[in-house]
Amino acid sequence: MEASGHKRVSSESIQIVTSISDAIVQDDGNITPRAATVITTGVFENGVPLRPVQQDLSILDNNNTHVPLLANQFVITDPGLDSRTNSQATLSNSTSDQQQTQQQQRQRELHYENANAVLVPPLNFAMVAPGVYRSGHPNKNNFPFMRKLGLKVIVQMSEEPYAPDLEEFLQRENIRRIHYKIEGNKEPFIEIDEEVISSALVNILDSRNHPLLIHCAKGKHRIGCLIGCLRKIQNWSMTSIFDEYRRFAGSKVLADQEFIEIFSAKVPYSLEHKPVWL
Repeated sequence: MEASGHKRVSSESIQIVTSISDAIVQDDGNITPRAATVITTGVFENGVPLRPVQQDLSILDNNNTHVPLLANQFVITDPGLDSRTNSQATLSNSTSDQQQTQQQQRQRELHYENANAVLVPPLNFAMVAPGVYRSGHPNKNNFPFMRKLGLKVIVQMSEEPYAPDLEEFLQRENIRRIHYKIEGNKEPFIEIDEEVISSALVNILDSRNHPLLIHCAKGKHRIGCLIGCLRKIQNWSMTSIFDEYRRFAGSKVLADQEFIEIFSAKVPYSLEHKPVWL
């Protein structure tokens, strides 16, 4: 008789399946391997395969209740087919590390995917116009809130690098990042480049990028200059523009107000894809 079957050993969420194919089963129950015999052990976590291990034929031994595996990978006690309950599974260091990494990833996902998570907006968050938002630099506490916005694009107006968890969040949510590495206006030597502001406005005024979040470090000065220039395109009065700027920026107004007031760069935004509120 030829054998082609498997034994399954479970320990909590880990399942280990040992398969023996193309072997000869004698009348007394012993298994005799032949040239084509293959023994494979598969390890599953919650039904998801971790890795298959092809065994050496020398492990076949019907005189005990154990199915030995390759060294330094798994140690299992096979309860046999008589439903004995003393099964256990011990993962090796490499598999434990892999399991720990997967658990950490699941925890990160649950952190911002939990429907009951508290929604914390980024610093100085506000709506600029339908589909356009402003804020300070976001962090992991803001992920549930940002996910609710359904963002397509984030425009970063600062030099600070993103933390790995923020980069991972953008990748997972399929959010495109547009990064302008600029400093704020600092008299008398540093001034924001008008061409950078013009380029950022082109992206903001393209409805295909909406919903969109614009941020700098604190959501005050650089974003305040950018939004002030946007308001000029919307034909706001200078009084209204400066009032809005001061609500976020506070007392630092002179250099940025001057920048907004003299901003004259052309903004070649797409008329076809401009937002309805423009």
